[in-house]
Amino acid sequence: MIPVVKWSGREARALRNARRMGVRQFAKHLGYTAAAVSYWEARGSDANLRQNTQEVLDADLALAPEDVRGRFEQALKADEDEMDSDTLGTSSSARTRDLLPQLRNQFARSLDYQAPDGATGRVRDFLRSSARVYLLAGPAGVGKTRLVYQLVTELAGAADFQLHTVGSWEFGSLDLAVEILRYSSVPKENDALLTLEAESARLRRPCLVVIDGISSQSQFDRVGRQLDTILRQVTTGWLRFLLVLRTPPAVETRAHPVLNAAIFDPPSGRDQGPQHLLGPWDMVTARQIWNSSRAGDGPPFEHLPASVQQLTRLPLYMQLVLTSGDGTAAADGNAYRLIDHCVHAILRAEGQDSESVIAELSDIAARQTADLVPAGLTVGALREDHDTHRDEPSRISTAVLVRTPAGRVEFTHDVLREYFLATRIAGLLRDRGRLVPTVGALNHLADQAVHSAAARTLFELVIHCLDDVDRDLLGLAAMSPTIATGTTLPLMLAIAGDIGRFATPDVLRACAQRCDQDTALELARALLATSAVYPALGSDCPQWLLSLLRRFGAAIWRAVMTFIELNLDAAAVRILLDLADLDMGAESIFFARYYFLFIGDDSVTSGALERLLEHQSWRVRAGLAEALRDEHSPPTGTSRTVMDRLVADADYKVRAAAALSLHRVTPAPARRYLTTLLTDENWHVRERVLHDLLTAPRPPRILAELADTAAETIAAEPSWTHCPAHVRPMLQRLRLTHGPHDAVDDSAATGQALFAMLRETRTGWTSLPKPVFTAVVEIARRSPNWLVVREAAALDEPVAADPKPGGLDDPRMYRESFRRRRGHRSLQVALDMHDLDDALIVARAAGQAGVDFVEVGDPLIKRVGLRAVERVKREIPDVLVVAEMMSADWGRDQVVLAAEAGADVVQLIGPATIASVAAAVEAGHRLGVPIVLDAPTALLTQPWVAAMERAGVDGFTVTTNIDVGIGSRHSLATARSIRGWTQLPVAVSGGFSAADQTIITSRDWDILIVGRSVADAVDPGGAARRIAESVRDHDEGSR
Repeated sequence: MIPVVKWSGREARALRNARRMGVRQFAKHLGYTAAAVSYWEARGSDANLRQNTQEVLDADLALAPEDVRGRFEQALKADEDEMDSDTLGTSSSARTRDLLPQLRNQFARSLDYQAPDGATGRVRDFLRSSARVYLLAGPAGVGKTRLVYQLVTELAGAADFQLHTVGSWEFGSLDLAVEILRYSSVPKENDALLTLEAESARLRRPCLVVIDGISSQSQFDRVGRQLDTILRQVTTGWLRFLLVLRTPPAVETRAHPVLNAAIFDPPSGRDQGPQHLLGPWDMVTARQIWNSSRAGDGPPFEHLPASVQQLTRLPLYMQLVLTSGDGTAAADGNAYRLIDHCVHAILRAEGQDSESVIAELSDIAARQTADLVPAGLTVGALREDHDTHRDEPSRISTAVLVRTPAGRVEFTHDVLREYFLATRIAGLLRDRGRLVPTVGALNHLADQAVHSAAARTLFELVIHCLDDVDRDLLGLAAMSPTIATGTTLPLMLAIAGDIGRFATPDVLRACAQRCDQDTALELARALLATSAVYPALGSDCPQWLLSLLRRFGAAIWRAVMTFIELNLDAAAVRILLDLADLDMGAESIFFARYYFLFIGDDSVTSGALERLLEHQSWRVRAGLAEALRDEHSPPTGTSRTVMDRLVADADYKVRAAAALSLHRVTPAPARRYLTTLLTDENWHVRERVLHDLLTAPRPPRILAELADTAAETIAAEPSWTHCPAHVRPMLQRLRLTHGPHDAVDDSAATGQALFAMLRETRTGWTSLPKPVFTAVVEIARRSPNWLVVREAAALDEPVAADPKPGGLDDPRMYRESFRRRRGHRSLQVALDMHDLDDALIVARAAGQAGVDFVEVGDPLIKRVGLRAVERVKREIPDVLVVAEMMSADWGRDQVVLAAEAGADVVQLIGPATIASVAAAVEAGHRLGVPIVLDAPTALLTQPWVAAMERAGVDGFTVTTNIDVGIGSRHSLATARSIRGWTQLPVAVSGGFSAADQTIITSRDWDILIVGRSVADAVDPGGAARRIAESVRDHDEGSR
C-alpha cells in the first residue's frame, strides 16, 4: 500500500473515490461535515489538514478492505496522470474556436465594431479576482454579444470560454450542469453536478461560461437558481460565469444568495454597481466608426439628421442604417421610425414588396413571442390567410432573418422581432380605434415591461408607432382614468421624452394634476424628466414643484433639482424661492441642500441664504455643507462664504458636516479650514477631518500638502496627545499612509489601523500605493498584535496568484462561503459565559469536537470586552468565531470592532433601521465579514426579511433563550417561516441539546446554536461531540 506521508485534499478525494462514495456519504462515514470534505478537495494539494484529521484518514485507510486500498493506489496514480488533463477547459476552448467564425457571420461585416474603453481590462480584472460571476448588462442593440466575441478573441490566452444562449435552451428541462458538460463533450455520468465538480477541480486556468440572451427577471431566476446550486457545490475558483443581461429593467439578484455574493464588484466600479453597464458610443466614437464603415458613396456622419446621429450611437441602429444604404433619408425622430425606414429600404433593395413582407414577418413575430401579445389581441395578431404552423416566409432577407443550424428561422436581432410585433399590435389598436382596448393593451404591455427587457422594447416601439400614426388615440389613453399611473403612464412619458407628439400641453397638464396621489411618485419623476412640462404649466410650475416636494419629500429631491437646473430661468427660480416656506424644516432642507441652484449675488437670494445659514434646525445648516460636496456645486465666492460660516457654526454636527466637504475646497482655503477643524473643541469634528483626508479623492500633490499641514497641526496641538480611543486608529492610519512613520507606535490603535488597511487590501476594497503598501506590510510584520501579523503573512502568500483563486482562506470569499451553509447542517456553540478562562476551555473542547462555529456571547463580551473575541480566536484559530453584538444600531462600528478583534462572523442582535443594517453590511464587505441578523419577533414579516436581504445581510438568526419558558413560540416555527421567505442560511437557538432529536432531525434550520448543553456540561468536549455527531448523521442536504 502506498504510504501517505501527509494527507491533503488530493489524497482525501482519492480515498473517497476508492470507497465509491459521494462527498456527503464520505463525510458522514468519517464524522465530518460535507462542507469540510468539499473544502479539502477544493484546496487539493494545498489543503492543510489538522493532525487529528490526518489520524482519522490514516485509520480509515488502514481499516479499508484490500480492494478499496487497491483502488486508492490506482486513484492516486490516475490523479497524477490527470494533473495535466483539463478536459473541461481544453475541449471548451476547442469548440468555441470552431463556433466563433459561424457566430460572427451573423453580424454583417459592414460595421467596424469598437468595444468601449476599458471593457476588456475590466474582464481581465475579474479573471484575476476571486469573484466567480460577471454581469454584463445594457440595452438591446448596444453590442453586448459583439463585445463577448471580442473578449473571446482577446482573452484566449488567459481563459477558456463556453458560449451559451438562453434562446437555445428548453427551460422546462434545463440542467445547467449538463449543458456545461455537454459543451465540452464530457459525459455527465450518474450525477452531472458531481461530475462538473470533479472536472472543474482539474482546471488549470479560468473557464468562463458565457450565458447570453437573458432578457427578463423570470429568465434570470431560472438560470440563477441552477447557477446558485453549482456555485454552492463547485468551489474551485477556476469555473467562472459571465451573464449577459438585457436591460432595462435591471434584474434583481438577491434571491440567489451565493450567486449574489460571487458577483464581481470592484471598488473602482461601485458608481455603476455590480453590473458592467454598456452604454451607447459617445458621439466622437460613433462618427469615427460610421465614417470608417460607410460605403464610398455613403454620406459622412456629419450629413446625417441630428436624431439619426443620436440613434446610431447604438451599434444595431448604425448597422441597420449602413445596410439600408441611405442614412440621410432615414426619418428624423424615434427608434421605430428609424427601424421602419431601414427595413423598408432593405426589402425594396432586394426587390421585395416591403408591405406584404412586413405583414408576413409580423405574423411570424407574433407567433414566436405570443406571450408578449396582450390577451385581447392574441387572435387578431395572426392573419387568417396565413399558415399558423409554419414560420417560413416566402423569401428570406438575410439582413432580417437567419436560418439556424437546426433549420429554424430566426430574426437576426431580437429588436427586429419586436419591431414587427409592435407594427402588428399598433396596427390592430389603430384599426379598432377604441380607447378601452387601447388602454387595456398598454397597461398589459407596461406590466410586462416592468420585469422584461424584451417587453420594455416592445412597449417602446408600440408607443413610438402610435405616436406616428395616431397620436390623438395615444393622447386620449394618457388622460384616461383607467391608465395605470404607477407603471403605464410614467413609461409612456419616459419613452416620449421631448419628441413625443402625443404629449401635448393639455396632456401634460392633466398628468401633472394626477401627481396629487401618494402612488404617483414615478409619474412625477417622468414628468420632471420632460422639459415640455415647464412651458405647459407656465406660471403654475413653481407651485407644482413645491407640491411635489411636500408630498414626496427626499424621494423626489434629485429629480426636482435636475428639472430646475435644466428648465427654470432666474425669474422662475425667484418665484419658487418666494413661495417656499423656509421656516418649515423639511422644505428648507431641500433649498439648503441645493442652494447653488437658487442663491446668486443679488440681495433677494442673498437674504434667503442668510435665513438658511441662521436657521434654527442644525439639519438645514448641515444641508448647506452637503451641498458643497455636490458635483453640481461650483466653487464660487458664495460657496466660500458658506464654508466660512459652517466651519464656525455653534453646533458640532454642522462643523462635522463641513469637515467632510474639505475636498471640494481649493487648496489655499482648504489648509486654513483644515487647521481650524483639527483644533476644534469636539473630537467628532476632528475625526471627520481625518476621514475626509483618507477617503476623499484629491490630486496626489494636493493630498500630500494637506497631509503635511495636518501632521504639523496635530503635532502643534497638545490635546492630540490625549486623543480618545475611537479617534486614534484614524490618526494612526493617516500617519501610516502619509507619514511621519516615526510617529507610528505599537499601540492598540496602530494595530487596529494596520488590521483594517491590510484586510481592506485583501478584500480589494483598498489599493495602497506601492511604497505605502511595502511600508505598511513591513510595520505589520513587527506588530505585537498577532492578528495583524497574520494579515501581513497572508499578503506575503501568493493569494492573488493562487493556482485556484477564490480559496476559502480568501476574505473576498467569506460571504459566499457562509451563504453556502444553506441546506447543510452546521453546529455553533455559544459561549454565553462570565469567565474568560472557563470560556476558553469550552472553546478548545468545542473546536476539538469539530463544531463549525464558536460564538462569543454577549454576557462574556460585556464582562470582559472584545478581548474575549481575540482570546477565543487565538485559542481556536481554525474554527470560525462569531461575535454576538447586542446593538444592531451603530452597525458599522459594531462590525469594525468585532472584526478587529478577530471575529469571522458578526451576529447583530436588536432592532435596527435599514440604514444601520446597510452600514453594517458595507463594513462587512470592506473587512470580509459575513453579517448575520437576529430576527426580532415584533418585526418578523416577509417584507422585513426581504428588506434586510436587499440591505445585504448574509443570514438570519432566531434566538429564543431558554429563560423565556415553555410558553413562547417555538423557534423552529419562526425559522421555518424565514426559510420560506429567503434562501439565506438561518440559524436557530433555544436551549437545545443532544436529547432534542426532533430538533436535530428538523429541516427547518441550517445552523444549530447550542449553549448551556455544552458550556455548562461537566464534559463540554463530550457534549459537543455528541451533538456534532448527531447533526452530521442527519446532514442530508450536503453532497
